[in-house]
Amino acid sequence: MKIEENLTSEILRRTSRRKFTDEEITVEEEVKIVEVLDEINEERGLNFKVIVNDGDEIFDGFASYGLIRGCNSYIALIGDSKEKKIAEKIGFYGEYLVLKLVQMGFGTCWVGATYDHNEIKEDINLDYSERIYCLIAFGKTISDKKNGFEKLVSLIGKKRKGIYEIFPNIKKLDKESEKWVMKGIEFVRKAPSARNKQPWTFDIIENGIITISAEENFGYEKIDMGIAMLHFQQGAQLCGCKGEWRRRNGIWRFLVEEKDENTQI
Repeated sequence: MKIEENLTSEILRRTSRRKFTDEEITVEEEVKIVEVLDEINEERGLNFKVIVNDGDEIFDGFASYGLIRGCNSYIALIGDSKEKKIAEKIGFYGEYLVLKLVQMGFGTCWVGATYDHNEIKEDINLDYSERIYCLIAFGKTISDKKNGFEKLVSLIGKKRKGIYEIFPNIKKLDKESEKWVMKGIEFVRKAPSARNKQPWTFDIIENGIITISAEENFGYEKIDMGIAMLHFQQGAQLCGCKGEWRRRNGIWRFLVEEKDENTQI
């Protein structure tokens, strides 16, 4: 599945929302969401599932620590735990889904473990070796601006890493690639991550190829990396670089004109 759509305006607009209204999602809106899910699932071998207007109980009570309020719709990001690059795929296509929801006018929030794991079993059935990696809470919000509660939660780990923290060797870039790489990193700085740890590091190896790795982040580092990979790819494409992330010899590399489908995310 090659994502060629320009979603950079959605990247700039996206912010984690944690308070939602009780306005229900319409049938027409649900159909659009399911169309996006079906495309991802069919082309990338995932099993994302959406619960609309009936999922409020999983965010109630102690399990969610009250961090998600008024949300009754969510998407479970489900994949086969036996697949080697499943976590990166969950991050990459999960964030693509987030940006499509933003495009449709919804507020969104990545949710790792802060939900009722027993209650969700009433909504979601898993096949053998499948696992719920994360949820995306989504719904209508009162306005595009965060309220007091959301601002307070956002203060936790708010500082964003600088360009040289994300890409220590960025000065090694040649002039030809500098523009699109810098734009890619600019959009990486907008990417969400577990506890806002931003665990990713970019580097440059032989032939000017860009790579990405991530330090441990409570078990979510590969998902975080997948999210950052999509943001980087969107920034690069905005500057005319049509590269994609490919995994070779255990390393994710940003390559142009790669044909081998087995290496893609």
